[in-house]
Amino acid sequence: MKKWYMVLIVELSILMWLGDFKSDVIISFLWVILHEFAHIIVASRFGCKFNNFNISILGAKAELSDIDELTENRKVILYLAGPLFNIFMAVVTCFLYDYFSFEFIKSSISINLCLGMFNLIPAYPLDGSRVCEILLSKKFLYKKSKKITEIFSFIISGALFLVFSIMLLLHKVNISLFLAVILITYTTILEREKTMYIIMGDMIKKVRKLKKHKYMENKSISVYYKKGLVNVLTLVDKNKFNSFYVLNDDMELIFIIHEDELLKALKYYGNITLEEYMKIREIDKNK
Repeated sequence: MKKWYMVLIVELSILMWLGDFKSDVIISFLWVILHEFAHIIVASRFGCKFNNFNISILGAKAELSDIDELTENRKVILYLAGPLFNIFMAVVTCFLYDYFSFEFIKSSISINLCLGMFNLIPAYPLDGSRVCEILLSKKFLYKKSKKITEIFSFIISGALFLVFSIMLLLHKVNISLFLAVILITYTTILEREKTMYIIMGDMIKKVRKLKKHKYMENKSISVYYKKGLVNVLTLVDKNKFNSFYVLNDDMELIFIIHEDELLKALKYYGNITLEEYMKIREIDKNK
């Protein structure tokens, strides 16, 4: 038996145990999978490729490629597809329950409503966090929008843990709520650690985007010459080609460095200052 089959059987067994063998667990799992298929269908319509589908005790997740090549509006539609599908199905099943009083339909109403609303929360790894990032990036730089979303995520995680603690004091144990706290906290920490790698990897995605659309917006920022290269990298807008105007104490333009050169400088010289890199560049030119 393949490893992922074994893991799936164990996780489904745990899910059944957590739900005390109630049918709601299986129904919830079904709607979670359909939630992900809503993302897949919309992504396919936008030209994204479907790579894989992962099922675990924490839910299901579709792996899609070429998402970064979509416009911001299409990304928002893509991320909202899952939650809106659940809310829509909650309304549909609510109407159906007036005519067919099945337990499946009754459970589906509350499950879909909870799934839809919960996934709109701006906390990692929920869909709401991605929507929050995109909306914030319209006003702030990519790095800052990620930072604000991380703060929201930690606050929500803390609030859920507080609710869990209060319920615990009232002798009401909610394992699902505790798992949600662990999931949100863990994924938020992972997002913080991989932000820099995402920024550096965006260069490859920008090349694909440029080839596909044949153009790309530029962004110019003025920076102080004593600033380190890594600090400059955090100012990169992942949706545009960035150019940095390096200024001295007298607000005079010393030189201009583009993001492709910035990445090469970090690769070869590490986190030196722009002033130090300028001297190295002058030496290389005079050779």
